[in-house]
Amino acid sequence: MRAGKLTLFFILAVTFSAQASDISFLTHNLQEQAYIDEHGELRGKSHSGKRSFNLELVREMMMIQGHSQGISEVPFARGLKLVQNRSHHALFNVSRTPAREQTVKWVGPLQVETDYLYELKDSPTGVKSLQEAKGVDHICVLNGGVHHTTLTKMGFTNLYPKNSYVGCFELLKKGRIDLTPSASSTVAQKLQKTGMRREDVNQTPVVVVESGGYIAFSVGTPDEVISGWQSALDQLKRSGRYDELYRQYFLP
Repeated sequence: MRAGKLTLFFILAVTFSAQASDISFLTHNLQEQAYIDEHGELRGKSHSGKRSFNLELVREMMMIQGHSQGISEVPFARGLKLVQNRSHHALFNVSRTPAREQTVKWVGPLQVETDYLYELKDSPTGVKSLQEAKGVDHICVLNGGVHHTTLTKMGFTNLYPKNSYVGCFELLKKGRIDLTPSASSTVAQKLQKTGMRREDVNQTPVVVVESGGYIAFSVGTPDEVISGWQSALDQLKRSGRYDELYRQYFLP
């Protein structure tokens, strides 16, 4: 390789590395699924659920990418606003919706889920469709989250936004709301944090969304950087490490 080409290759490699490592990673609603380790970094707790799993999965992707910065926790609405309006940011876990599609760049899915409406077993609403759900008094949703935006676009006027779904289930427990959505795979962890049991609630037949969770990157992030992060995730899935992390952190 000629000296000129070697110099250009080195410059491009350094530039790519700088672009990949200059990204501030954000996550949301960790609640009790994470802790701060001796290095001051967020870590997932074993067998704690989806957010713990996502946190450790992204950390593994960072190691592959040589990314040295940590991860910060913010409210979902603030994190989404940052990644949609500022450069050098990434937020996870984010549902990929048509309204968000062009506002960020995507890496994933980290996992795929089906989200249902849940009700108190002792106070059943009897809803069997989204149309019927429009008739209840209150449905608690994560402020700015996919359920909030999806149901708002469908004409729901009975939404009660909160900053976490644990907060929504606490309101459900107190009888202050009628319904709240959750992925079926994570409802048990949310109930546990409110002192409720799985048998205290009914999973209605109403599906709110079927979606995958992604890392959303600022729209100005170069495509080659996005490809690098996607390759890191794909590598973890191919190697079996993804499944190991799922068993260690997601499953009870």
